[in-house]
Amino acid sequence: MAQMEAHPEVDAAKQRLIEAEEEYQRARADDYVVRLIRDSVIVDAHRAGLSSRAISELVGDIGQPNVVRARRRAVSRREVVPEGLLSPADALRESGLGPRAFILAVRTGSLATVELPGPIRAFRAEDVARLRSAK
Repeated sequence: MAQMEAHPEVDAAKQRLIEAEEEYQRARADDYVVRLIRDSVIVDAHRAGLSSRAISELVGDIGQPNVVRARRRAVSRREVVPEGLLSPADALRESGLGPRAFILAVRTGSLATVELPGPIRAFRAEDVARLRSAK
């Protein structure tokens, strides 16, 4: 009889674990996308003529040496994104949204990421196009 009573507790614990893992994976995907977006926006700002010092002053929690590292990371990143999918930076550009609106769309589920091997996340081109037309 004691074993029968333990099942609801075990089932509840399993459900909580599943939910926690889903949220953890979602947060990891969001963090990855946000980091890539931030790096690509730093590169875009630099290409537009902002110095590393100016970018560092605007970003706030990133020192000038880290701005340089973020630019290098973004420029040297060679992720393999299959045909029909867009990297986070490309998806942001294609969406026509600003970084905040784009990241909010990812966080709210309006724009879903596609998991690729490793930590890589991408977006379906048609989902980004739909998001663009909805704005």
